[in-house]
Amino acid sequence: MSKYILSLMLLSVVVFSACKKEQNGTSADNNAVTAAADKAQINDHQDQVLTPAGWVAKSKVHHIETGEYLSGEGNRLRRYDRNGKVLADYGAIEQDDARIPFNPKKSKKPGNGVFPLGSGWITYTYWTNNTASAISYFATSWTVPPAPAVNSGQTIFLFNGLQNSSNILQPVLQWGPSAAGGGSYWAIANWYVGNNSVYSNLIRVNPGTNLQGIMSLIGGSGSTRSYTSVFTGYPSINLTVNNIPTLYWAAESLEAYGVVTCSNYPNTAKTRLSGIDLRVGGAQAPLSWSIDNPVTDCGQHSTVVTQGTPNGIVDIYY
Repeated sequence: MSKYILSLMLLSVVVFSACKKEQNGTSADNNAVTAAADKAQINDHQDQVLTPAGWVAKSKVHHIETGEYLSGEGNRLRRYDRNGKVLADYGAIEQDDARIPFNPKKSKKPGNGVFPLGSGWITYTYWTNNTASAISYFATSWTVPPAPAVNSGQTIFLFNGLQNSSNILQPVLQWGPSAAGGGSYWAIANWYVGNNSVYSNLIRVNPGTNLQGIMSLIGGSGSTRSYTSVFTGYPSINLTVNNIPTLYWAAESLEAYGVVTCSNYPNTAKTRLSGIDLRVGGAQAPLSWSIDNPVTDCGQHSTVVTQGTPNGIVDIYY
């Protein structure tokens, strides 16, 4: 064996060993960051749980089983079993007469040393229905992205949703923990969140899985309507909400909490939200998305690739 080849082999061993040390050091650093972040979240959010409406009191967050449904009849949100028996009364439904959408302005810019990056609604597109007909159907398809390169106990939510001034109905893909459960993996659930938040069972899904989230109008008239929120192919987590204030504001959104590094986001440049199909009454909506990017510390932003419906496309960049 020549001295040249031997030298190359020795150099490779040294480089490999150095890389191993660097990886081990990085892992230890990540563990320390995760521990600090977990401790900070516990200290900052006593008696609270995380939802797609942010951190809220545990007493305001409720689980709904398969076959059960919600109703806002009488302007009170209640949970019923499949036979129509009241299981729980969650209180009066609050509404803003100014028709201000419920959630998106809760974003926080980059903050303290433990959580140096922004949280809440990170980037999103939105559209307000000002037609004479109610939104009757809102579907979006996307593929579960890769896991984040670094896990620091963060939570990522990705969804399409419909809002009124007190709540949002949404089929949600999440990474990390929330009130519905979860951990260092992707999972899906349907949520109705606001003054009181309700969630379905949580189902784990793998990167590369194709998802379609759909909200459909199933009844009602005037100021109150009934809806379902579903993930196609996952009927056990369907969520039905009857007799609630009409949902009039649509969004495609990325939401995040507990982010300490840009590597906490999915390990890909973007997620494409496609097949966007939004209808009012029995017709396609005059859909034209607006964009808001409240948090851009990692370059996050949304791009409308194809306006309109039924084949609209929005890219959300991490």
